[in-house]
Amino acid sequence: MADDGMLMNFDVGDGIISSQQKFRGGKWKDRLVAKKIADHRHKKSQQPNTAGDNSQAARREDRDHGGAPNRPPKRQRLNNGDFQPSSATITGTPNNASSRYANGPQREVISSLFSYNPVATTASPTDATAAQDDSEAPKASNAPLVDGIDTFTSLGLSPELAAHLLTKLNLKNPTAIQKSSITQLLKENCDGFIQAETGSGKTLAYLLPLVQRLMDLSGPKSAEGGQGSSTPIHRDSGLFAIILAPTRELCKQISVVLDGLLNCAHWLVAGTVIGGEKKKSEKARLRKGLNILVATPGRLADHLDNTQVLDVGLVRWLVLDEGDRLMELGFEEEIQGIIKKLDSKRRPTSKIANLPSRRLTILCSATLKMNVQRLGEMSLKDAVHIQADPADEAEENASETGGAQKDSEFSAPAQLKQSFAIVASKLRLVALTALLKSTFARKGTVMKAIVFVSCADSVDYHFEVFSRKPNKPAIDEGGDKEKKEKREKKEKKEKRERKGKEDKEENDEKEEEGSDSEEAPAPNASLQGTVAQCPTLSNPTNSVVLHKLHGSLPQHVRTATLAAFAKQKDTSVLICTDVASRGLDLPNVDFVIEYDPAFSADDHLHRIGRTARLGRDGRALIFLLPGSEEGYIKVLKRGYRDDNDKAVTRSDANDILKRGFGRNNNAAGKGWEEAATEFQLDIERWTLDNPTILEMARRAFQSHIRAYATHIASEREFFNIKDLHLGHLAKGFGLRDRPTKINVPGLRTGKEETTKAFKANRAIGAGDKKNDSGPSNDSAAQRMRKKMREHMTAANEFNIA
Repeated sequence: MADDGMLMNFDVGDGIISSQQKFRGGKWKDRLVAKKIADHRHKKSQQPNTAGDNSQAARREDRDHGGAPNRPPKRQRLNNGDFQPSSATITGTPNNASSRYANGPQREVISSLFSYNPVATTASPTDATAAQDDSEAPKASNAPLVDGIDTFTSLGLSPELAAHLLTKLNLKNPTAIQKSSITQLLKENCDGFIQAETGSGKTLAYLLPLVQRLMDLSGPKSAEGGQGSSTPIHRDSGLFAIILAPTRELCKQISVVLDGLLNCAHWLVAGTVIGGEKKKSEKARLRKGLNILVATPGRLADHLDNTQVLDVGLVRWLVLDEGDRLMELGFEEEIQGIIKKLDSKRRPTSKIANLPSRRLTILCSATLKMNVQRLGEMSLKDAVHIQADPADEAEENASETGGAQKDSEFSAPAQLKQSFAIVASKLRLVALTALLKSTFARKGTVMKAIVFVSCADSVDYHFEVFSRKPNKPAIDEGGDKEKKEKREKKEKKEKRERKGKEDKEENDEKEEEGSDSEEAPAPNASLQGTVAQCPTLSNPTNSVVLHKLHGSLPQHVRTATLAAFAKQKDTSVLICTDVASRGLDLPNVDFVIEYDPAFSADDHLHRIGRTARLGRDGRALIFLLPGSEEGYIKVLKRGYRDDNDKAVTRSDANDILKRGFGRNNNAAGKGWEEAATEFQLDIERWTLDNPTILEMARRAFQSHIRAYATHIASEREFFNIKDLHLGHLAKGFGLRDRPTKINVPGLRTGKEETTKAFKANRAIGAGDKKNDSGPSNDSAAQRMRKKMREHMTAANEFNIA
C-alpha cells in the first residue's frame, strides 16, 4: 500500500496510556469487585505527587527490586479509638530483630508481647513493697512460747518424753495450740475439736497427748505374790489408735513425726496403710501387729472389709486430721462406714489398765465450715473446742452475738508478707521467669520456693520449660556442617539410650510389683523425670534444682520427690498442684508463689501456710489478671487478723520484669522489654520445634482452662471464664495460636465447631429415624448388616458394567 503522506498526531500528555480493562467470566460480584479495585488503582496513580520526587523514586526502586515498600508496622486500635504502639516502638528495635529462627532462614515472627494488654483497674500504690519492708515486722502468731513458764514438763508430759523432745527433736517450748490441747486432752476423757492457723504445730498437738496416754498403758500393776509386777504392752497387744488424713503425703509426714516420738517408747509400734502401696505388704505389716495406724480413709475402709487380721476391737482413739479436706475430697461415706465398724466391733472390756471405756475422737481442722460441722456431728460427742488463744473464743462469741462473723474462721500467720501482682495474660510466663530469676539472683537470700499451679499438665509443661537447656548458637550456612551433623547424631543416640533405660526401669518396676518382695524402688529410679537442674534460673554463683509434684505421678515417685525436696540443701524450686498444699511441713521454704489462684480462699490459706511456719518469716505472692480478678484482693485481706491495707501489698508487674530481665542485659545494651521478648520468642520456637513439647503445651493450656472453670460458686464472680482472652493466655504456654476443641462448660465454641456439632447431631437424628422401624435390641444383627454393606460397597466400586 502506498504512503498517502498523512501524518496522525495525537496528544497523549505526560501520563502513561492506560486502556480500560474488561473483565469477563466468573460471577458478577467478582467482576464488580475487580473493576472497583482497578478503578481505585487508576485514580491513585493519577493523584499529584506531594511527597517529592525522591520518595517516589525510592518507592519505584523498591518495586523494581521486587520488594514491598518499607512501611511502618501497623498499629492496633483500642476500644476507645486510640492507637496502641507497636512492639517495635516499645522495645526500641525493628520488628524483625530477634525474631528469626536460630537455624536457617525462616519466616519472621513479630511478637506483640507488650502491645494491646489490658490495664489494671485498681490504682497502683507507690512504693508499696518498700513500705512493707520498712514497716515494723508483726509479732509471729504461730511461734513457740518463749516466756519460760510453759514447758512440756509443766503441761503434764512425762520427763522421759519431754527430755526426748528437747534432746532428740530440739523442741524446747510448746506453741499456743500445743499448750491448750495437751492440757485438755491429758486430764479428761472427752472428744476434742482442735482449731488453729496453719503452721502452728497441730500435728504434735494431738500426737503428744496420744503418745503419752499410750505410754501410760504400758505400765499397769498386777498384784501377784504381794508385789506389783510390770506388764508392758507391745505390738501384739492390739491396735489402740487410728489417724486418718486426706492425702498420702500427709500420712507419710505424720508417720515420720510419730516414729520420731516413739523412739523414746520402743515398745510401741506405728504403721501406715495408704493408697498406691502394695496391699500384700500392708497385710504383712498388720499381721505382725501395730499399736497406732496412720491411714487414708479409702484404704482403711478396704482393709476393714477384706483383711481379717485387722482387729479394731481395742481402738480407743480416732484422729481425723484436716477434717475440711476429708469432706471436700468426698470421704464422707467412707468415714461413716469406718465409724460404724469401729462401734460394732468394739470390745467393752479389756485386761489392759487405764484403757478408756469408750472411743475418744479428735477432729483437727483450720475452719468451721458447714461440712466440718457435719463431720463433727457424725463423729464427736460432747466435744471440747480447743483453740490457740482463749481470747479467740471470746471474739468468736462476740461476733456471733453482735458483730459480723468471719467466713474463713482462721487467718494466715501474722508474720507472713502477702503481696499480689496484676499481670496480663501474655506476660504471665515471662513475669514468672523474671520473678524467679530475681529471687535466686543472690545465693542465700531464698533457699526454697514453691510454685502452685492448677493442674498436673501445667506442672509437666513448666517443669520442661525451666529445666530445658539453653539454645546453642546458630551455625551459619557457610559454617562447619559436619559438626552440626555429628552433634545431631549424638543427641539422637543419647535420646535412644535414655528411652531404653526408662523402658528397662519401667519393666523392672512392673516385675517388682508382681513379686512378693516388700522393698521400695531405688531412689534414683523413683526420681526419674521429677528432679532436674534448672539452667534458666541458675547463675554462676547460685545453682537451682527443680522439682515437680502432682497427683498423677506414681506413689513411690511422689514420696521420693517430696523427700528429695525436703532434704535438698541447695537452692531449689518445687512446681506442684494442691497435692502439696495441706499439712506438709517442708523445711526452709521462704517463698510461695501462686501462679494460678486457688480454687477457694481456704485452699489459698493452706498454700501460703507452707511458709512462715512456727514463727519463721515468709513471703507469698499471687498472680492475678487485670479486670474482675482484682476483686479477689478483698478475699485475700479477709484472711488476716488486721484486715487492713498493710496486710496485703501490691507488686508492680513492670518492676518484676525489670528486676528479672534488666539485671544482666543492661550491660549488653538490651532493654528489659527486648530481653523479655527474646525469651518469649525462644520459648515459642522451642515449643514449635518439638512435637512432644507442643502437645504437652496444648494439653496444659486445655487443662488450665478446664481447671479455671472449677472455682467455687461464691468466688466465681472474680474468675469468670468468659472474660478470658484465650489467644493472649495461649502465649503463657508458648503457643502462638490457641488450641481448638476445648470442652469447657460455659465457654462459647467457635463457628466451625458449632457447625460440625450441628451436622453430627442431625446425622445421628436421621439415623435414629431410619432405625425406628426395626427392632432396637438387635444390635449384633445391625452391626453385621452394616459390615456387609461396607464390603458390598467396596466391591461395587471396582465393577465395570
